[in-house]
Amino acid sequence: MKIPGRIRLTVVVAVFVVLAGCSGVPWSPTVTPSPTSGENTTALAPGLTESGVTDAWALTKAHRDHLTNTTYTKRSYRSIRADGTLLQNHSTTMKRGHGGQYLYDLHIGGSERNSIRAITVFRNDSMLVQRTVYENGTVAHVGAEKAATPEKERYGDVYSKLVASNTTVAETIERNGTRLYRVESVGEPDTSSAYVNASNYEFSALISPEGFVHEYHVSYATSRDGRTVTVTVSLQFTERGQTTVHPPVWASKA
Repeated sequence: MKIPGRIRLTVVVAVFVVLAGCSGVPWSPTVTPSPTSGENTTALAPGLTESGVTDAWALTKAHRDHLTNTTYTKRSYRSIRADGTLLQNHSTTMKRGHGGQYLYDLHIGGSERNSIRAITVFRNDSMLVQRTVYENGTVAHVGAEKAATPEKERYGDVYSKLVASNTTVAETIERNGTRLYRVESVGEPDTSSAYVNASNYEFSALISPEGFVHEYHVSYATSRDGRTVTVTVSLQFTERGQTTVHPPVWASKA
């Protein structure tokens, strides 16, 4: 079945809008309340002590600095479940190279998925191309005039996660010779956070002494269309400074 170009583009843009809307609150420099007297204020990383996150903006800035002017791979997964049924899941991989190059892969599943199963977008200095795979097996290639642009938030939206609730440093671990602090949420989300209407909120992250957030995981329950759903979000940064981006074999078809 051939799908008209205008419909294809509308559906693709809608998918990217939905994913962009999952990022939470916008970036803004807000300082997390300082620990009260008697709490441990020994600095472990910028904005982080053994008592938890004390300055979310300082920690966010350190994290962003580690991803600026370098290559990296960002992998994320977001799912929505209700009564044990997987309604939606979006799995993405973003490989960022030098000079604005990137290769973006999105895979869509779940009982509520639309006609799109996978989207791949490649960009370098000379081209912007997209490959879309549909439910019925149709494969479409488009060039820069119709290719959708992945979400612009490059750093994992860690700020909205760091300010959502009180945190604590649960443990220190070693991974590949690197010390990492496991930061976990304590209590319910703050009333001013993006998760104010959530319940059973859980957050954890692995953070280096330099303030780089290697990964985080968020899980919470919320109400949607009159029923309770569980939302799970995971994100991980890897291959920092070692990611290479090459044109996919189909790029010449767009």
